[in-house]
Order: sequence, then C-alpha cells, then structure tokens
Amino acid sequence: SCYKESPRKFFYKASKDGNIALLALTLDDNYFYGQYEVRYKDSSLESGEVRGSRIGDTLKGRFKYITYGGHEKIAAFVLLQRGEVLKLGSGETWTYFNIPYYSSETIKFNDSSFQFHSIDRIAAEKLNFKSDGI
Repeated sequence: SCYKESPRKFFYKASKDGNIALLALTLDDNYFYGQYEVRYKDSSLESGEVRGSRIGDTLKGRFKYITYGGHEKIAAFVLLQRGEVLKLGSGETWTYFNIPYYSSETIKFNDSSFQFHSIDRIAAEKLNFKSDGI
C-alpha cells in the first residue's frame, strides 16, 4: 500500500502601509485552502476563506469573504512562492459562472503588494488570528 503524506498547514504574515495581512494555508501537491485576513489601518477587516489549485510555484484560486459592509464577496486570488516568501499577485479579473479569476496573461506580482513571510502557530495565535476552521 502507498502512504501519502497528509497536507501541511503554514502561517504567514505581511504588512504594508500600516495594513496587516494574515494567511493560514494548508498545502498539498495540487491544491491549497485556508483562511485569509486583511486588517486595514482604519480598523476595517476583510476575512474569509481562500482555496484553489497549486501549479508549480503558483497558487491560484479565490477569496470568499465578508466585506466591511457585511456583504459576501468572491474575489480572484493568486500567490507566487519565491523561496520562503509568498507574493500576492493581481491582474485583470474575468468571471466564469460567477467565479472571478485573473486572466493568466495579465497576472503580475509587484513588490508593492503584500509579501508574506512565514510565522509559527504561536505567533498567529498572539495576533488573534482565528484559523481553527481549517
């Protein structure tokens, strides 16, 4: 019988211009899922679930969250793994069956976007990052 290693959970933190982003990801060879939270310096918050496909060094999927105004929203989501750092990407958003995604040709990973660095579970808990659901 073949034994397959179970997916592993990782925690990340990024900060930019007084805003903080936290990420708890469970990674497998072909997919990822987890929690993503952006804490803005004006005290507003976007918090929800990310999930999608893992293709080489790219994680591509969606971010389903509740907006500051209380509305559910789904946004395209993409990360590029560069060593220990995950870079948040952006691009031109298209929609297919109400699911937004970035057009592959337009995806960029700017240094001005969030750059996620690994933190441990204890650091995540000290930041009151609730990631128990994954």
